[in-house]
Amino acid sequence: MKKNTLISGFAVAIALVSCKKNDTKMTSESYSTETTVTDENGKIDSVTTTSMEKTVDGKKVQEYSVPYKAVDGSRAKATFTDNGKSKTITLEANNNKFVLDFKKKTSEGEFYERNTISAETKGDSLLISQDNQVMHLARIK
Repeated sequence: MKKNTLISGFAVAIALVSCKKNDTKMTSESYSTETTVTDENGKIDSVTTTSMEKTVDGKKVQEYSVPYKAVDGSRAKATFTDNGKSKTITLEANNNKFVLDFKKKTSEGEFYERNTISAETKGDSLLISQDNQVMHLARIK
């Protein structure tokens, strides 16, 4: 009797241990990249715009990067991210990276801000403000 109880208890323990939770997540990703090469008076220039859409367990994350150019010729990259709950913009220029949070939709675009830095999109323009300085950037086409 004890032997049967011991064997059945051991069988139940093995069954419980072998029924562990399956942690696989359904994931799908899609990427697209567009590179434009221009030649102005012998000077070759290229512009790359990248977009990514990722779905993990039914939650979508959309991200796209756009190159911008300032009046002085310096370049910056803006990456817009939307995960369904929050939207951010990541600005990269001169080996610096700033992440700004979405605050509101404006009549011409969107307004982002964090700490003392703000950015506003207006069509193909990006206006970045810090303290009393405003930098005008134009989307590179």
